[in-house]
Amino acid sequence: MKLQEEQQERKNLIIAALLVTGVLYGTNILFPKPQTETLLTGSDQTVAEQTIGIAKTSDSGVIDLASVDSKGINSEQGIQTETSVLKPIIPDQIIQIQNEAIKGSYNIQKGKLSQVDLLKYKQTTQDNSPAVSLLTDTYYTQMGWKSPDAVIPVPIATDKDLMLQPNKTIIATGQTDDLKLTRQVTVDNDYMVSTTDTLTNLTDKPIQVYFGGEIVRTLSDIPAVSTVHEGFIAVLKDKLIEEKYDDIADEVFEEKTKGGWFGITDKYWQTALILDGKEWGKIRFEKGMNDVYKAEFSGVYITIPAGESYTHTSRVFAGAKTVDLLTRYEKQYNIPKFDLTIDFGWFYFLTKPFLHILNWLYGLLGNMGIAILVFATLIRLLLLPVATKSYESMAKMRKLQPRLTELKTRFKNDPSRLQIEMMNLYKREKVSPASGCLPIFLQIPVFYALYKVLSVSINMRQAPFYGWIEDLSVPDPSSVFTAFGYLDWPIPAFLNLGVLPILMGLTMVIQQKFNPTPPDPVQAKVLKWMPVLFTFMLGGFAAGLILYWTWSNILSIFQQKYIMHKVGVK
Repeated sequence: MKLQEEQQERKNLIIAALLVTGVLYGTNILFPKPQTETLLTGSDQTVAEQTIGIAKTSDSGVIDLASVDSKGINSEQGIQTETSVLKPIIPDQIIQIQNEAIKGSYNIQKGKLSQVDLLKYKQTTQDNSPAVSLLTDTYYTQMGWKSPDAVIPVPIATDKDLMLQPNKTIIATGQTDDLKLTRQVTVDNDYMVSTTDTLTNLTDKPIQVYFGGEIVRTLSDIPAVSTVHEGFIAVLKDKLIEEKYDDIADEVFEEKTKGGWFGITDKYWQTALILDGKEWGKIRFEKGMNDVYKAEFSGVYITIPAGESYTHTSRVFAGAKTVDLLTRYEKQYNIPKFDLTIDFGWFYFLTKPFLHILNWLYGLLGNMGIAILVFATLIRLLLLPVATKSYESMAKMRKLQPRLTELKTRFKNDPSRLQIEMMNLYKREKVSPASGCLPIFLQIPVFYALYKVLSVSINMRQAPFYGWIEDLSVPDPSSVFTAFGYLDWPIPAFLNLGVLPILMGLTMVIQQKFNPTPPDPVQAKVLKWMPVLFTFMLGGFAAGLILYWTWSNILSIFQQKYIMHKVGVK
């Protein structure tokens, strides 16, 4: 019985839908509507009637912040509640941005920055390689205004020269019966594009407006897991927030804030929107349809009294993450913790100074590989007292090795007595087996900070050394298992070992010769194979890292050799 009722309801619904369609179709034929025009703001949108009650969206599925008249738009649902005032069609105005660092396009009506190339960085090491493309049609920033009370004007620049360069300001103005919008756009000598909007209330009553900004990126291939953060990033309420793409795909991130900045970061590049800081709002990170990732800010309503103005400045950073520049921007524009766009890791207090020193050496010497060798030497000198104590302890233990072997033979059937005799021997010779471990633990933060420095330094990218090393940021391209490229046959990735990783493994073997043999036979066998294991494990690391570790091992060998000679160990 219930099934029959459901079938009857479906039939009634279909009949009703057909009747409604017929009535609407017949009405359009008998009483045609007058033709109207749509106010276009610069996307590849078709002409449609403004009386349609749905807010326009971009290709990515997000609401166009500079779309048709906002009067009567419900900000929660995007539904128009009353007919907007019709405006003439206005074509896009595209500003061309260029300085020494970037070349890009800025849609002045939509506040949209796209097509940004980084002129100082090439995609490959080839001489004719094009510049790195950061922002594109599918990766862009956009900002604008909405109001439940008034029509937001569309700004138009009267300057015929729409080439934006440093020390130049392009001004665009727009006016309706309710509001006047003046937009000023500037660019500095590096990666900062600033937009200052002034909204003037032309009526005799208050008008509410709110600001919105977003960074939209279509990304089908998520970056592989690495030690450097890639994904969403923000500093809100003086707190660093990092969210990976996979995390946002599973759960939307939201946070209320006043000021700060947010963006999307890669290993070497970043796009960030720096907020004005005058009004509260909400930051939201989410993944939409078709692999579209979006970081957006929605401000609270701002009331502009009758006859008064409100000025708002927002900035977009789109460029390379160089520590000196980020630190300067942090001070110049009062951007909280902007240097944290670089993933310094847990030991920030070590990593950032190390990065400054390495960059200084690179500027002084002109070769990143040489700078790494000098830097490794300076670190060894810095750790000399701690390392010396550790090596002296190991040398003394090695000197006691024959006597320890004798005790093991004598008391092999009496473990308790063996332990007592060994402790007495250590006490008489004033040797502590654990004394060599503490200095090593103290060096762990330093080595971790060094690893992070060499991982995040943009100066390592495409930096040549000598010989076959043309890029220190990628693994050693030579491979002994393909006869350095002369044999063209497929090999597993872990066998793709270059000369540098093998040299590093050999230095580790030599280092082991100076260390005392562990008393446990199983432990001794495991340690014996450690150089081989590390050679294969680290073979895929950046050549600059392998260069550092190899040179550091060589310095350690000479230091250990000197200390053993000093202690009297042969």
